[in-house]
Amino acid sequence: MTPSKPPTASGISRLLKAAGFERSESSATRIKGWRNYSEGFMVTSHDPGRAVCVEHKTGYDRGPNAAKRRDEMLTEYAGFFAAAGYSAERDESWAFPRLIVTAKED
Repeated sequence: MTPSKPPTASGISRLLKAAGFERSESSATRIKGWRNYSEGFMVTSHDPGRAVCVEHKTGYDRGPNAAKRRDEMLTEYAGFFAAAGYSAERDESWAFPRLIVTAKED
């Protein structure tokens, strides 16, 4: 199955949620401008009309298992996107690894 148009953040988020992946929820903190995130995926626009960014938030886990859990989930997301007909490249240039999802080139 090949997507007919480039991915959108809302479309990819709905696709992941429908597949049973947990979405990260954010909540305010006492520090103005800071947010807490529950464990799960977060999708944002990367290059509007061409690509989206998928991250995995580890919630309150900041320990040594957080990086391992993030890597496991990004690998799982990448496999899911490949099966759904999208291209997902790992991007290490950000503070935390993430996936850049685009329509697969035929």
